[in-house]
Amino acid sequence: MSDPLYGGGYPAFYESADAASLTGQNQYLLAMRVRLGGLVLGTIGGSVFVSTGFVALGGWMALGGFLVALVAEIWNAVQKPDRAWYEGRAAAESAKTLAWRYAVKGESFEDGTDANRELVARVTELLDDLKDVDLPSSSKTTDQVTAKMREIRSASFEERRSAYREGRIEDQRSWYAKKADWNRKAAHGWTLLLFVFELLGVVGGVLLITGTLTVDLLGLFAALAAAVTAWTQAKQFKTLATAYGVTAQELSGVKNELDEVKDEAEWAQFVGQAEEAISREHTLWRASRGVRISGPRSGPA
Repeated sequence: MSDPLYGGGYPAFYESADAASLTGQNQYLLAMRVRLGGLVLGTIGGSVFVSTGFVALGGWMALGGFLVALVAEIWNAVQKPDRAWYEGRAAAESAKTLAWRYAVKGESFEDGTDANRELVARVTELLDDLKDVDLPSSSKTTDQVTAKMREIRSASFEERRSAYREGRIEDQRSWYAKKADWNRKAAHGWTLLLFVFELLGVVGGVLLITGTLTVDLLGLFAALAAAVTAWTQAKQFKTLATAYGVTAQELSGVKNELDEVKDEAEWAQFVGQAEEAISREHTLWRASRGVRISGPRSGPA
């Protein structure tokens, strides 16, 4: 069972924050690709072409490459797409947590509480934290309390427990497990590529010393190695692989504990603890990027 709230079941705020985050991520990573590509192009012109006698062509390539890199860096500094990426993602995940707490009558949204008012108040708090991030107005829903959230909330305890087990816990566990594997493989691939460039640099240095090679390739290999290092640092493959793997294991334990909850008296507190387990990874992710937005409160307003 996939996430039953996906595709219009989450609050409108989630849809907007998620869209803003994805746009910011794409813009930031594109600008980084352009910047690193410009630096490599500039190095090719300034070292390879100049050393082979194509001085004019090499000079223009170097000038163009470094200008492209400079423009990309300035654009990133002025537009700050990484800010929209990080803060939008933090807000979207906080909204997801609120939606599930509401839908399955978790902590702060139990029977006997004004759940609708509480949810809107919490979403408003998140919105206040995102005043400096442009949120797109178009989304799959215009409601903060959606029909799908109400539908799950009105179901029986067993139905809500089943929806939460498969649609939230298992869905997240599977996502984290797949992402951990993907980031682990990506880390290995980029590390291998870095090793290749460094090895080529060593070979090029030896050939240059012995006079076998007259073309200056050392600067190129150094630039390529630096570009790979910068990209892997931006993507944080190793860090994410570890964090996602730990979260996947933790959620496996949460899923097993879920079946031990037999009544409503324990349920609300269990959901609160389960959402805190999911939120721990988001909290670490935000802290590593200096994101100021706060997650949803665990207690009532």
